[in-house]
Amino acid sequence: MTGSMPTVFRMVFALGLVASHATGADAFVNKLSMSRPQTAPSEKAARTPAQQKINSQLLYEIYRRRGVARQKGVPPGSTGVRIDARGRALVDVRAVPITEALQKTIRVLGVTILSISDEHHSILARVPLLRLEGLAADMAVRFIEPAGEATTNPSIER
Repeated sequence: MTGSMPTVFRMVFALGLVASHATGADAFVNKLSMSRPQTAPSEKAARTPAQQKINSQLLYEIYRRRGVARQKGVPPGSTGVRIDARGRALVDVRAVPITEALQKTIRVLGVTILSISDEHHSILARVPLLRLEGLAADMAVRFIEPAGEATTNPSIER
């Protein structure tokens, strides 16, 4: 036990030195970053309040439909979002509260409501991709994400 005590003191001393140097390094990095020109905001930082409520994978599909995916920096490949022949995605709309007015707004947008759970603040619906932002703009809507879909496990024996 007595042999380990000097080791502890050396470690504490070393950590103190690292911390004091880190503060100086932080000041240098801050000064350096202030002298650089500011770059354009990222796609995520440039999102509207309504877009911030929409899952990124759904937004990427919207950008692809609009033909602006390259400009927005959408990564290539599948998003995993299933889109039906009518251009609708199965989504879970999280909203508080779920009111009659919200349900009316949803129907006006051409959305097909499949189920509503007041307990979970959730509306499962098929929404035309290009109408998602209009839905997200509603004050009651908190978040829109692709709906989870049921799967089976083929390894389970019957």
